[in-house]
Amino acid sequence: MYGDHKGDWVNENSITKPSSANGINRLKAENTWLSLSSEKNYPLQIFRLAGIYSNEYNILRRLQTGKVQVVDKKNHFFSRIHVDDIANILFKSLNNFKRDEIYNICDDRPASQSEVAAYGAKLLRMEQPKPVKLEDVESEMLQNFYKDSKKVDNKKMKAFFKYNMKFPTYIEGLDYIFNNNI
Repeated sequence: MYGDHKGDWVNENSITKPSSANGINRLKAENTWLSLSSEKNYPLQIFRLAGIYSNEYNILRRLQTGKVQVVDKKNHFFSRIHVDDIANILFKSLNNFKRDEIYNICDDRPASQSEVAAYGAKLLRMEQPKPVKLEDVESEMLQNFYKDSKKVDNKKMKAFFKYNMKFPTYIEGLDYIFNNNI
C-alpha cells in the first residue's frame, strides 16, 4: 500500500505508492470503497493490515519446516500483526466508529525479516537460516516483499480505539506461541 519509503516511518497520511500488483490492487480497492461510501452515504472505516501471523502460521513453523528464506537486505523493515490483535481491534471498532477514517493495524516494532528469523531460531535453539540473495529467490511474492521498506506507525489506531496490544511486538507473539507449544 505505502510502497518503498526506504525504511522511514509511514502513517495514515503518508503518500501511497505501491510497487507490487497486490499493493496496487489494495489501493484501488480502498479508493473504490471510499468512492462508494461517499456516493451512497455508507459508513466506512478502513483498516490497513500489516503482515499477518498467527499461532498456526508464523516464523517458528517456517523455521521448523525449513520453509523460510531470509534475504539479508540492508535497511529493510516491515511491520506485522498477530491475528488476535486484529480480531480485538475489529471488535472494538464495532462500538467506536469514525466515518471514512483509515487505521494502520500493526504492532509496535517494525523489524527486518532477518531479525525476526534470528529471534525465532534462538527460541527453537537452532541455527539461523543462511541469508539468500534477492536474485536467487524464486517466489515472486517474496521478491515483491523485499522491494519495499517502511516502518508503519500504529499510534492513531491505539489512541482512537484505546487499545493495548496483546502482542506489542513479534517478541511477545513468538514467546507466547513457543511457550504454549502451539
